[in-house]
Amino acid sequence: MDGMRIISADDHIDLCYLSPDLWTSRLSAQFRPDAPRVEQTPDGPAWFREGKRWSAWGSKKADNRIIVYDRGGLTEEPEPGVWRGASPKYRMLDMEDQGVYAQVMYNFLDWTFQNQDLKSVCCSAFNDWLAEEMCAYEPNRLIGLAVLPGHDARAAVAELQRAVRMGLRGVIFDYFGATVPFFDPSWDLLWSAAEEAGMAMHVHIGGGGHTIPKIPRGTRWHHPVAAAVLGMQFDEVLAVAIFSGVLDRHPKMKFVMAESGIGWIPYVLERLDYELAAFSDVLGGVGIKRSPREIFASQVLATFQDEKLGASMIPQIGIENVMWAADYPHGDGTFPHTKKVVARMFGDADATLRRHVLWENAARLYGIS
Repeated sequence: MDGMRIISADDHIDLCYLSPDLWTSRLSAQFRPDAPRVEQTPDGPAWFREGKRWSAWGSKKADNRIIVYDRGGLTEEPEPGVWRGASPKYRMLDMEDQGVYAQVMYNFLDWTFQNQDLKSVCCSAFNDWLAEEMCAYEPNRLIGLAVLPGHDARAAVAELQRAVRMGLRGVIFDYFGATVPFFDPSWDLLWSAAEEAGMAMHVHIGGGGHTIPKIPRGTRWHHPVAAAVLGMQFDEVLAVAIFSGVLDRHPKMKFVMAESGIGWIPYVLERLDYELAAFSDVLGGVGIKRSPREIFASQVLATFQDEKLGASMIPQIGIENVMWAADYPHGDGTFPHTKKVVARMFGDADATLRRHVLWENAARLYGIS
């Protein structure tokens, strides 16, 4: 790989590894009674929010998830009370070992709350922690994305502006958990604010399935089923983002589909172009000024991990529209074999393509030098 530096454009900070007092120590007395907290259960410590179980806390052994550190002979809890996946020190050590110069950090994705005001302050508290405890450790290499409220555009704009001031490099829209749908015109306030701030808008996999949500979480095959196919739920996200006019009305807003995979994209773009032409004959168009391919080429980026077919199709998708990712520290990511995976996928690739996908696209989007 000629010793080139690489960026992972989609890694995670998992809920199970967060400090038990992250929210209770940061929220006001008004919200503290229902705030996320760790409580003891017969099955071990677990996160609760609004009085209901949210997730296991501590080792991923508690809910039968893969611990990638075991594969590399590393310790999930290298110091008492310090979980490797939520420690900037140990994340940096793992990045160095894997040959990753910088990583873009998403969160744990499940922000399901009944009380949307509580959700908003919990988002803010997490974003504060992310900026203060993670990104500040190495601002040019640990790149944080703020999570936004999903019920009110003004609240989301305020949080986006706070994220800019804190030095976070992008924002996550809770597409599958938002109480106001993505295509609602009220969100135009947010899209305009993102354009003005130069903040990319991100949507991550985590919803959209029909059968998968019905599979009990403890089922051994739940995670591989979800990991294999959830990325393709972005077909609807992409179609809505384009045909609703959101991207066409806001041409300066970059839109990132995270962990979407890429092999399906050429087919969907072909279908979108085809249907635009078909329905233009019947309905006089859908109200967008540019073709789906033009919108995608200028505004949309997708991330993928280890995908032989998808990698071969990058020239069709666009070398400026794809970013590689390790998905650290998740079980279907590339850790601890990142160097081998990257070399296998890109060792013989065109140097320009390799440079864009592994470095330039992410570096430009997030201001990494």
